[in-house]
Amino acid sequence: MFLYRKNGKVKRFSAATKTVQRTDRRPHLAVLFWFYKEPRVCANRLELLKRTNPSLKIYGLYGGPQKKAGLFRQKLGNYLDDFYVSPFRSSGWKWINGDLVLLDWYAKRGKRLAWDSVVVVQWDMLVFAPLARVFKGLKKGQVFLSGFRTISPKIERRWDWTRPGGSERKNYLRFLEYVRTHYGYRAKARICLFILQVFPRIFFERYLKVGNRNVGMLEYKIPTYAEIFGVPVFRKDLGVAWDEGRKNRPLNAIPREISSAYIRAQLRKRGGWRIFHPYYRGWKL
Repeated sequence: MFLYRKNGKVKRFSAATKTVQRTDRRPHLAVLFWFYKEPRVCANRLELLKRTNPSLKIYGLYGGPQKKAGLFRQKLGNYLDDFYVSPFRSSGWKWINGDLVLLDWYAKRGKRLAWDSVVVVQWDMLVFAPLARVFKGLKKGQVFLSGFRTISPKIERRWDWTRPGGSERKNYLRFLEYVRTHYGYRAKARICLFILQVFPRIFFERYLKVGNRNVGMLEYKIPTYAEIFGVPVFRKDLGVAWDEGRKNRPLNAIPREISSAYIRAQLRKRGGWRIFHPYYRGWKL
């Protein structure tokens, strides 16, 4: 049970009982392809997605310079079932506030499109398997967040977004105070690495009602709000590398390209990984 404020009054919010969508059936999946550079690489990624997921709608979210939007539409439009240009201009702001970029897409375009759950695929990600198979067991209304976990003292001390003495520490503490004040949330923060996500509509609908969405950073904002909203998290190990010292992991949040040799070796394995990030070049199809 959490508390939140509405019209100056304190209300009760029960994550356990207040549900909007049932979670007892498989969702209708779609892809949100998020890109901002390298149109030839993006075309290669979309060709691969079309081969491995021929029945899924692929919606485009362009987040690059607006003056180049026409070029990207010309190069990629035939691969996409929709093309939306993000209105935000600062590349640095968009990188740190990707959750708000996605929310803007949902509010202005995504809510009118056909899907129950949308898989956010970034331009520098390789997808070699049907996403319905990758997310087998995902139910309608569930969210998937790569690397989801509860923050530990070790991570809090070392993570750039939370570590004491770091430039982002005040923002983290402001966020904890905000959710404590407005939702009565006193548990430890939930965290993730923003590499691969699946969002249900209900998450966006509830996020639109948050008063101050600018406080905090998306890699703890999104999973903590999922907890507050009562949106269940789908758990699956997709090989996320939380420890930067660990090599040979398929999903990496830092800009260190996954080697082609490692990818090919995994593809040869019957139970090998099938999604990789980041990979900055075209893949021979």
